Amino acid sequence: MLLENTLHWKRNVVMMSLSQVLVMAGFTAAMPFIPLYLKEHLGIIDEGERGLYMSMFSFAGFFAYGVFNPIWGSLSDRFGVKPMLLRGTFLTAVFFPMMAYVTKVWMLVALRFITAACAGTTAASQTLLVKNTPEDKQGLALGMLTAAFWTGTMMGNVVGGLIVTYFGYEKTFWFCGILYFLAGIFVLFAKDDYIPEHKVHASPQAKRFHRYRHSILPAFTIGVWLLMLLTVLYGFARSFETPYIAMLVEQIIGSKTAAFWTGIISAFVSVGSMLSGIIIGYLSDRIKPLPLLIPIMVVSSISLFLQASATNLWVFGISRTLMFFVLGGSSAVFMKLMSNTTPKRKRGAVFGYRSTAHNIGGIIASFIAGWVVFMCKDVRSAFYMAAVLLLLLIPVTIWIVRRAMSQPFYIAHSPFSRK
Repeated sequence: MLLENTLHWKRNVVMMSLSQVLVMAGFTAAMPFIPLYLKEHLGIIDEGERGLYMSMFSFAGFFAYGVFNPIWGSLSDRFGVKPMLLRGTFLTAVFFPMMAYVTKVWMLVALRFITAACAGTTAASQTLLVKNTPEDKQGLALGMLTAAFWTGTMMGNVVGGLIVTYFGYEKTFWFCGILYFLAGIFVLFAKDDYIPEHKVHASPQAKRFHRYRHSILPAFTIGVWLLMLLTVLYGFARSFETPYIAMLVEQIIGSKTAAFWTGIISAFVSVGSMLSGIIIGYLSDRIKPLPLLIPIMVVSSISLFLQASATNLWVFGISRTLMFFVLGGSSAVFMKLMSNTTPKRKRGAVFGYRSTAHNIGGIIASFIAGWVVFMCKDVRSAFYMAAVLLLLLIPVTIWIVRRAMSQPFYIAHSPFSRK
């Protein structure tokens, strides 16, 4: 159950936003530069081979997220979200700097799996907000969190690119660990008003039935499961080209300044995404999902085609920034929609499974994208494929969102159904 007066929701928005700024700054200070790290630190020069190893690296992260996020989400329903956030930030702070000392690719892949398994802070932050924020303010709160996500991404890309260029990769990984630790400090000041399930009294018969009913799959509504399917497909399309940004920048301008310009372009992308998170998060409280999502997907697909064909850095940077100016806030729309189709007592589990669904899409993308780059021997192929996938996803999105919005729980609880 949820206390009626969610008194601390504004404080939570501030604390979670500050924490996510630091988490994403730590994450993106190193992750975009892993293809260059493979080349310069581990000696993997061939573009096709590097694409394959990046596929393995991405798979390890997505797989760990997919396996462990439902576990952390269910535990957050039982014991509260805040302990899950503290676990994620402090443990990742310990393991991240170890990447600086790997000597083999398998060691780097293993550490990616471990850090991803420990993490899951973004999904937990979203869960804490939707459980402790009034229904009519959730879009704004999630939009602010999305803006914080991209603000941190911008900071991490710029600072990470500078540290890699002037101080090397070892200092960069240590910088990541320190930021994760500081993010955990902000979590300490958050307040979870939600009463965990283990404090809600139920009869022994009800508990036995609950365990039996949830022994195979959670008892989510059909609307939630349809949105889970859409999240898998969306995660597949959105994750397809992401690991290969540095490789395309390197192809355009050469390897000498690739890390620096990857960081700069990613920073501009993050500014666009930050503004998108605020604007689209605000609009998601006032406009139904499809009028927001369809234009986002069309513009994003066109931008991906421009990126794939770019032969100079200006075209690539501007088109990628445009893409995330519209695409960055789309997660707030999906989260708002999923929140409106889910009872409050189940939102921790739902958001955990949503994160897993997204990562299942990423796992599939990492396999197929790595194979495409390896076979084509050209990183641009991943960008062309991502553009096509987003276009193909538009009719699927329309059908699933309409079905989800026609479900009885959504009609009874969504603000749009009462207008």
